[in-house]
Amino acid sequence: MVLPSPKSKYIIVRDQTFVSPSYPRYYPFVNDHGKGAKVWDIDGNRFLDFAAGIAVSSTGYSHPKVVKAIQAQAEKFIHISSSSDYNYPLWVKMAEQLD
Repeated sequence: MVLPSPKSKYIIVRDQTFVSPSYPRYYPFVNDHGKGAKVWDIDGNRFLDFAAGIAVSSTGYSHPKVVKAIQAQAEKFIHISSSSDYNYPLWVKMAEQLD
């Protein structure tokens, strides 16, 4: 397999042309989707993700319980304030459980 594949190569060139270079890309990989510990690029190549980011390192990609929780929250609101100016019951509940 020669990487990056054609569709990925096209996106990488566009990224380098239009997106700020202040956010470097370390791999010639263009993500399409993930499931568990596997990720697929936009060309359909499947990989085992040994570099999962913060949001997927403990549950894998698209864990059903995480997806359900995100959907439920998105139906209410996604963001209150950039400085957390308001109280929110679930935030308090989480803090109580961490205590």
